[in-house]
Amino acid sequence: MRKGESKRERRLQKKLEKIAKQKEKSVRLSSSVEIQNKHIRSTQVPSLNKLPRSPEPSNYKNYCFQWCSFHSDIEGSWEWGEERLWSDDEYSDTIKPHLDGLNNNHWADVERQTYNGKGGFRKSLNKYQSLETICDEAQIRWLDLDLVSQFEELFRFRLGSNKRIWGVRVQHCFFIVWYERYHEICPIK
Repeated sequence: MRKGESKRERRLQKKLEKIAKQKEKSVRLSSSVEIQNKHIRSTQVPSLNKLPRSPEPSNYKNYCFQWCSFHSDIEGSWEWGEERLWSDDEYSDTIKPHLDGLNNNHWADVERQTYNGKGGFRKSLNKYQSLETICDEAQIRWLDLDLVSQFEELFRFRLGSNKRIWGVRVQHCFFIVWYERYHEICPIK
């Protein structure tokens, strides 16, 4: 104990020494730790104008999920009577919360999500769907849409037993094309 040094000053000095020791230890530990599979968050939304070509097509799986509704097909209605335009309540209560809930996940996790199907079998919750597997009306409508018609594979999110969100994945971004309420775009046979 030094003369003229108060208890408060000694406590403060001890605290500063402890913080310095902790920082030194953190630096040592962080230099020896190797981080693999970093998840990348991008602030850019890719363009739908041209199908991107990537030397490493599975690279998108390392990016955080991102979505937008810039190119949604919301005009008219389906022949089964369902409007393509979603209501404000459907958007704010169903679509936005579901997709926002995936924002902190990376694409590999989004693609791996499952649910309990019939007979207790695990099934894919979200999946890629070939264009020829959807109903004829949806296929024709798809080909009439300028920007998305270049894609032959759709991605769909399952929201319960009947509701689906259909669109395309371009790099790390999901573009919503359709929201359906009655599971008619790709009905169960």
